[in-house]
Amino acid sequence: MEKMDINKYIKSKKKVIIFNLVKNKEIEKTLDLNIYTTFYTLNNVKDHLTTEELIVFIIESKKLIDHSFFKSIHGLNNIVLYAIDIESCQKNDVLYKNTLFSYGYKYHGLTKDDKAEVFIYDIADYKNKPDWLNNKNWANPELWEK
Repeated sequence: MEKMDINKYIKSKKKVIIFNLVKNKEIEKTLDLNIYTTFYTLNNVKDHLTTEELIVFIIESKKLIDHSFFKSIHGLNNIVLYAIDIESCQKNDVLYKNTLFSYGYKYHGLTKDDKAEVFIYDIADYKNKPDWLNNKNWANPELWEK
């Protein structure tokens, strides 16, 4: 499986807003996010995004276990999440990943510089379309018995 180019994905969006919840400007530069509008608290999170908008969160991984973070961003549909405490993530790998998977995030591995783990929640890509779900199967009753 080819690794997703996260920077290309982010740049494909018309509007990107960064929420640097670790308040570390150096990590913004490292992740090539310093060109976007950045907030350092969750106060400016809006409820709904179009498919052309994206919110990026930079957060300490230990904050992900506290479900209050997810309650505060409930309703957002296009999110890239950078969990920056790699050591904590690796020690509690199953716990962190299961928590994020339960909220619909997909794991995309480490950033190129191994500074953060990347998870994405994109409602447009939330569920993979099964092979059988297409007009060829539904429009051809002779295939229904197969």
